[in-house]
Amino acid sequence: MDGKRKDFFWPSYVDLLTALFAVVLVLFILSYFNFKNKRDELEDMIQIYKEDSEILNKVKSNLKLFDSDKEIFHYDTVYNRIQIAFEIKFKRGFEYWRIDSDDLESDYDETKQKLNSLGKKLNQIIQLFNDQKNNDPSMKDISYLMVISGSASKYGDEFENYLLSYKRALSLYNFWKNDLGIDFNSPKYHEIIELQVAGIGTGGVGRFNYPYNPHNSIEEEKNQRFIIYITPKIGK
Repeated sequence: MDGKRKDFFWPSYVDLLTALFAVVLVLFILSYFNFKNKRDELEDMIQIYKEDSEILNKVKSNLKLFDSDKEIFHYDTVYNRIQIAFEIKFKRGFEYWRIDSDDLESDYDETKQKLNSLGKKLNQIIQLFNDQKNNDPSMKDISYLMVISGSASKYGDEFENYLLSYKRALSLYNFWKNDLGIDFNSPKYHEIIELQVAGIGTGGVGRFNYPYNPHNSIEEEKNQRFIIYITPKIGK
């Protein structure tokens, strides 16, 4: 009787071990493939982050081009925008917004020469952006938003100041278009930049005479200026 029990026990024990081994083997295979899939996903993510980092570094390097000529424009690292490095002083009043000798108190010929230099420099940099987009596969989905923004000093009607600041920005766009033949809204630029002309009135960040002091007219009139934003747009 005892012999029969022993004969029954050992085959059952062997079957149990075989079954456990099979289960462990299946679990090992599943774990291996799961680990392999996770590893592949992580490697893909690392590659994506590496490519994104390279693109970001190239874009940052591009924006440093605006620091190349400090006599023409100043790149504001606090607000990430381009400010004209020279003074353009309009006469006070809502009727003065054109870039011509009747609307400016500052020297018109000198101002015109500097604005021409600014327009040519911007055009040169945008052409470099476009060449990079066409020749560097990693930059093919990169374009830029370019905003020509006008600003006004805080005198008179608020609504009129918004219109005045927009007219000033529009006058700068038309000045480059008519004087230099550079139209930043031309279809030839559409693949690399989207142009917007805007007026921020007496609002916006980084204003002179802030907080506002009505008695500090010298600083307040410095807000009669142009600000140019060039912001990268990264697709996909």
